[in-house]
Amino acid sequence: MKIIVCLKEVVDPALSLDFGLTNRVVFREGLPLRLNPNDAAALVMALGLRSPDEGEKKEITLISIGPESVDGYLRNGLALGADKAVRIWGEDFTNLSSHQKAGLLTGAVSLVGADLVFTGAMSLDTGNGQVGALIASRLGLPCVNDVVALELDREQNNINLTRDIGRGEREKLRCSLPAVITVKGEKQLPYASLDRLIESKSGEVTLLSPADLGISGEELQNDPTLITDLVYPRPRPRRVPPLDSSLPAFHRILQLLEGGISKRKGTMLEGSSEELAEQLFEVLKNEGVIRPATGP
Repeated sequence: MKIIVCLKEVVDPALSLDFGLTNRVVFREGLPLRLNPNDAAALVMALGLRSPDEGEKKEITLISIGPESVDGYLRNGLALGADKAVRIWGEDFTNLSSHQKAGLLTGAVSLVGADLVFTGAMSLDTGNGQVGALIASRLGLPCVNDVVALELDREQNNINLTRDIGRGEREKLRCSLPAVITVKGEKQLPYASLDRLIESKSGEVTLLSPADLGISGEELQNDPTLITDLVYPRPRPRRVPPLDSSLPAFHRILQLLEGGISKRKGTMLEGSSEELAEQLFEVLKNEGVIRPATGP
């Protein structure tokens, strides 16, 4: 089984990003860089699919678009257990769009071959969340987004997935192989042993150009997408009740700062253990936490 994990280097969000509301790109000059957390979670998920008890060998290939600084992430992945590493780079590769990146990664996936392709659900710098879906579209494969857990079913040639659909809810589904999976999460990469780290320093990182992938310069520049602006999301306003004019100024200011949010209220239960259990049961039933059984 062949597995591909796509990795991306992004600006470290711990610092304030210097970009304007009308600029098309995030300025990266002089800022510290790191591996995208969702991509790291994808690598952890891919490494977790390996089991020493299984007879089937799972070959993991890492692919990334970037300059020589990306080799550090690729070599660390090799030290953690990946088998191959591929870096794609060429002239005028700065500020590539999601469509252009998907074209390059699709060419690499087609060249290497894969039963399962992992990407991060979203990057920290631009947050487009389009690359995984565009790769799947180009390859003609099913795509499942925002995956947080995965199990292989090789007998049926399927994968059982758990998706994060927001607001704490999860969705379980089944998908046939081959497929493209975008992973959501911030799982920390495990630490590689010193011997594997030293060995990875001499490991081979294959460098590919667009020509190696069969992509001409004109084809790469033919981009139907265009990012026009990067803007901050607008906060949702909350309606504040009118102030009580009969209150002193100090209390009116407190009421304004609270924004109409009522303070938490608690109830003190008193009595013996049996009485407390009965009172607690009534409270949970009234709040809808416990519902009476219906039917036989």
